[in-house]
Amino acid sequence: MTSSNTVQAETYKNARPLDVHTWSEYPEVNAFVNQLFELISSFKGNKNIGKKLVKVVLLDLYLAWSADPNLKIMFSRNNNSYQAKSRYNELHIGKKLIDLVDLLEAHGFIHQKKGFQDRIRNRGYQSRIWPSEKLISLFYEAKFNPFMINHQEDRECIVLRSEDGDDMPYEDTAKTKRMRSILTDYNQLLAETHIDIYDLDMPVIEIGEGSKSMRLQVNQQGKFVRRIFNRESFSKSGRFFGGWWQRCPKDYRKRITLDGIPTAEIDYSGLHIVLLYAQEGINYWTEVNEDPYAIHGLNDIAPSIDLRKTAKLLLLMAINADTEATAFGAFRQQADHGSLDKKLNNKQLGLLLSHLKRRHVSIAHKLTSGAGIDLMYTDSQITEIIIQRFTQRGIPILTVHDSYIVPFGYDYLLKQTMEEAFEQVTGIAHPEVDHTQFYPHQLHQAKDDVRADETNSILCEHRSKRHLADLELFKQFKQKPETPSWLPELQEFY
Repeated sequence: MTSSNTVQAETYKNARPLDVHTWSEYPEVNAFVNQLFELISSFKGNKNIGKKLVKVVLLDLYLAWSADPNLKIMFSRNNNSYQAKSRYNELHIGKKLIDLVDLLEAHGFIHQKKGFQDRIRNRGYQSRIWPSEKLISLFYEAKFNPFMINHQEDRECIVLRSEDGDDMPYEDTAKTKRMRSILTDYNQLLAETHIDIYDLDMPVIEIGEGSKSMRLQVNQQGKFVRRIFNRESFSKSGRFFGGWWQRCPKDYRKRITLDGIPTAEIDYSGLHIVLLYAQEGINYWTEVNEDPYAIHGLNDIAPSIDLRKTAKLLLLMAINADTEATAFGAFRQQADHGSLDKKLNNKQLGLLLSHLKRRHVSIAHKLTSGAGIDLMYTDSQITEIIIQRFTQRGIPILTVHDSYIVPFGYDYLLKQTMEEAFEQVTGIAHPEVDHTQFYPHQLHQAKDDVRADETNSILCEHRSKRHLADLELFKQFKQKPETPSWLPELQEFY
């Protein structure tokens, strides 16, 4: 039997957290905020709520609504959730947020659903807010567009987290200042680049199935990237997070454009396995040179499963887990919804893991040892070098941990940079890197007209009216030339 709270959970699932960094200094935006702030200040029950707080909440409501009219904003009604003096809260949003939300609801500007507990799933849900028709009518009248809204200029991009996963304070060092400088330049480049999926009629992607499904907003605000370190150490993890493309399924990533130019994606092959071998002084691709996920002579785990795919997922989970039980739990959690992998028990997974350990005897002692967090730091060092080199040339690049997306044609430069960065960090030369799709620079070699036509369609056709209008407005707003400034550089790579 489904509880009413479970039904509510489905109803309010399309939500994202309040972005306390939302900001703008455009006169048109300030005029809108000032008008509403004066009105809110006159309301009975106003408790000296500051203009900064009003501005953040109104603008974030506007961004959510403009991206997806059904999107709701999550926030905590727990006063302890707000640390106004934190380095991660530059606008010092504090406890008065709750007062403002209640005031806006009381005067009909927003709707609110207070947090609740879903006892069936044993999950708690934060409170939700979304604009009322009254506020939406004011949005329509506003003299600004979403491109005028971004984030506070000094938003912190280097994050340190505690053992419990909470953001924690730290003192700056030469290392943190250097990392912040690289990432600040990179975020500025992303802010000036139109990043989109060219064939979406609505800038929303449905991801996943069932209770784990979600809606991903594809827009020009969700581009801020942070580097996140864990376990109170600047040598644990350090990966780059934040862009909407990181949560984007691979099939959609193939259709990403940068300033209207289609893209190419390249990734490292078996990166963490190769890094583990490198720690043992072994160059995997020179001395082993086999598919690290290929399994032979093991047919009694379960019928009909894709053994290579199953082995790959289990191996990656084992690299990051502290124990076998944790690895098996993570495997089932990450397995595709409704797949046979989801049903594999610990005995079956244990048999497969034992086979993998024999297959990779040189690194068997590193599996289920928690080695993953150190490997993430190594791959983050590699990614930092790649980001810095492309940023210095003004060429946009997107990262998905060990995979990189660049404008078509720059895969030559990307491949070279990936090899150099890998060798610089690990001392191992000539890593295996793989293209993930077909590229227009290969058209002159292609004899298959269907493949040529298919690539041509990516370049010239099937772009949605929404994408074209959004791209044109972005170019006008940013005063960008019709041809990206970095595009002529392509000639040197052909």
